Amino acid sequence: MKPSRGRSVLAGACVVLGTIAIVLGVLLGYVTRSVFNSEAFSDRVAASLSEPGVSNYVAGKIADAVTAAKPDLTGLRPLIIAGSRSVVSSAPFRVAVRRAALETHRMLMSGTAEKVMLSVHDVGEILKATLAMHPSMADKLPRRLTARLAGLEDLPAGEIAARLVRLAQRARRSVLLLLIGGLALLSGGVALAQDRRAAWFRIGTVVAAAAFMIWLAARFGGYVVAALPRDRDMGLLAAGLWQAFVGGLGVWALGLGFVGVVFASASASLLEHAQIEARVHAVWHWLATPPEGRGLQFLRGLSVLGLGAFAIAWPMPALAVMAFLAGAFAAFIGLRECFAATLHAIQEVEGPLEAAVKARRGRWTPTRIGVASALVIGIGVAVVMAITRSRSGVPETQPITACNGTPELCDRPLDQVVFPTSHNSMSGADIAAWMFPSQNRGIPRQLEDGVRGFLIDAHYGIPVGDRVKTIMDNEKAAMAKYEAIVGKEGMEAALRIRDRLVGADERRRAVYMAHGFCELGAAPLTETLRQIRDFLVANPGEILILVIQDEGVAPHDIAACFEASGLIDFVYRGAAQAPWPTLRQMAETDQRVVVMAENDCGDVPWYHKASEVMQETPYTFHDTTEFSEQPNRGGTSGSLLLMNHWIESTPMPKPSNAAVVNAYDFLLRRARRCARTRGQVPNLVAVDFYATGDLMRVVQTLNGVHP
Repeated sequence: MKPSRGRSVLAGACVVLGTIAIVLGVLLGYVTRSVFNSEAFSDRVAASLSEPGVSNYVAGKIADAVTAAKPDLTGLRPLIIAGSRSVVSSAPFRVAVRRAALETHRMLMSGTAEKVMLSVHDVGEILKATLAMHPSMADKLPRRLTARLAGLEDLPAGEIAARLVRLAQRARRSVLLLLIGGLALLSGGVALAQDRRAAWFRIGTVVAAAAFMIWLAARFGGYVVAALPRDRDMGLLAAGLWQAFVGGLGVWALGLGFVGVVFASASASLLEHAQIEARVHAVWHWLATPPEGRGLQFLRGLSVLGLGAFAIAWPMPALAVMAFLAGAFAAFIGLRECFAATLHAIQEVEGPLEAAVKARRGRWTPTRIGVASALVIGIGVAVVMAITRSRSGVPETQPITACNGTPELCDRPLDQVVFPTSHNSMSGADIAAWMFPSQNRGIPRQLEDGVRGFLIDAHYGIPVGDRVKTIMDNEKAAMAKYEAIVGKEGMEAALRIRDRLVGADERRRAVYMAHGFCELGAAPLTETLRQIRDFLVANPGEILILVIQDEGVAPHDIAACFEASGLIDFVYRGAAQAPWPTLRQMAETDQRVVVMAENDCGDVPWYHKASEVMQETPYTFHDTTEFSEQPNRGGTSGSLLLMNHWIESTPMPKPSNAAVVNAYDFLLRRARRCARTRGQVPNLVAVDFYATGDLMRVVQTLNGVHP
């Protein structure tokens, strides 16, 4: 009985709507992976710097920021742009862009900010590091420099794109619903069709055709986008961003197209050869036979002429399109033969009952249907899993090749790495007016020399002239405590200076690094943290540990210093316990500073109580015979181990003592004894006068690496 026209129309509508639903599901799934995910979004933004149009645009924006900050450098703009191109290609800049993109993504997805823009705050430091070989120019550049790279209003249809992204974000949970609904509609279309095998063949063809259109848009849409802005540079920028964000959709389109080819070839294997040949002949006849109307004939000729002109003008894209179509056709033929061979092989094992079914239904037997369905579903699931688990065409950003100075440490967890550490890190002998220093140089130079662990003290103080007056909430108790720290001689020196400090303004209270008394030497904590940030910006593979002896300083004030300095962008926010992440994982997520408090960490989530994270040895030794590896603060439960290793000579540490205890054989012998006694490697080897003796060489030996 001939099916009604209404049923045929309904079957066709189900096929069309089902295909649209599946295509929308694939597109929304891709956008979910590439745009809604903050990590993927920032990776794509950083990867876009590899596109020439994007890199040239960004270099120009950096030059604009430099000349805006220092107009007198306008005459050097060509040189600044050349240097900026080197900056854009550098790993530190790409890490900084990725960091900025994470914040931009938050604003974009929330829709709360009036303007969404991508600004990189560390350009000055990176530019200076990149141009270090040209010190005369580097010295002229502003150190604190922010480059505004782009805002939505700068991009073609940027605000419209942002609204579409936010709308798609609200619908992203519909991906699975769209895919399931699409399959249901396709199944309904097949159920309503008179010839179900032919219906599945048409579905496969339609899905493959839709995938081809998506692939064309992903592959060549950048050319169209580049032509939209009047500004050529903006067009190149848009094309580069298209390639970074949409180019990967071509991989998904290939997967979707392959699924369509699988459906078409599987159903074709169940059709007679004569039916396939008739379809091919009909298509060829349609292509080769001119239409009857003169207008249609003219349009046909014009279309063919356009295709020829396209192939001549853009031969490589034309070849890419031909390769796509040829590959799809070859895949169809190959899969069809594989399905057919499999089905023929089943004939030998089919039973009498199925043979009878075969006689009534031709080749459409339950066994063959089951095998074909299993193959189709298996191949389809494999393709979908391969595509969704892939990086979706994201160009690899520059990998972290070395951590804390060497590639061998990158894949080790934090608690299996030894960090060269300075005790009383803030007290450098190169700092003017700092009495009784414990280190050869200040923290910025320690970073350059390889120190990666820092034990610092924090106090409240008030600046008075060129000195700082310590704020003591309980004067009597504080005096007793500080005398224990700096000794009687140091106490007397501090009080002599303190008596001369008059006229202090309590409103200028701030957090300073000092050992005992700020009067003996102090440095603003925020400024030092900013210097640490500058180092991390220029060195994206370095991991640090900070242990803060907080002498009455409230946790929220320590947190405020991290916020003001910008170092908050680099703090480690994971669990401060085993299993620790590897150094590479910390570097790739830019969580590169583990911060601990000796006394009060409050409710600051990234500020950890040292005694809960870290074991340690005793720290008061008056000669080399007193060194001990017995448990001290933290007991034996912490996952990290601090080995305190210096001779106490209050109030004045002596480099001569450091020369003895920091000597290679002596220090290595004690570190190994500590590891045996405590059952774990000493993660922080803390010394006085880090540059005296062989601290760095000992740490390299303990880490099993070579300089």
